[in-house]
Amino acid sequence: MRAGRELLGVLGAHQRRGRGVLIPALGARIHPHYGVFSPPRSEYVDLVAQAPLPARTRTAFDLGAGTGVLASVLARRGVARVTATDSNPRALICARSNAARLGLAGRIDVPGPGLYPGGRADLVVCNPPWLPGRPVSDLEKGVYDPGSPYAA
Repeated sequence: MRAGRELLGVLGAHQRRGRGVLIPALGARIHPHYGVFSPPRSEYVDLVAQAPLPARTRTAFDLGAGTGVLASVLARRGVARVTATDSNPRALICARSNAARLGLAGRIDVPGPGLYPGGRADLVVCNPPWLPGRPVSDLEKGVYDPGSPYAA
């Protein structure tokens, strides 16, 4: 049963990567890689796209960047330098690929793996895993938070 669920996850991820996921705040598609969380809803992306930025925001950190969608929104909004981090090597490859596809590679730095870059930034954004529980596959690592006190 677990292998079947994993196979369905791989197939779904392959389809999402191929066609991409439309992000209205970007006016473009991002292409999630297997094992990297794909935003199913846009509320938090819209919030980053519409919230007033602090005055003279030149640098930002996107911690746990996943696909790099928030880093891309910030770069499109005019933040000169965004550092997108993640502990998942697949996410780093995905974020770099999306930044390049969107023409933002010169403004988005994707070091890592690791979550906390050195230095300082004018703004820090994060969309951490939000469901308490233990992931049972690579696909679930971007959604489940094994560190939650409510994780089983």
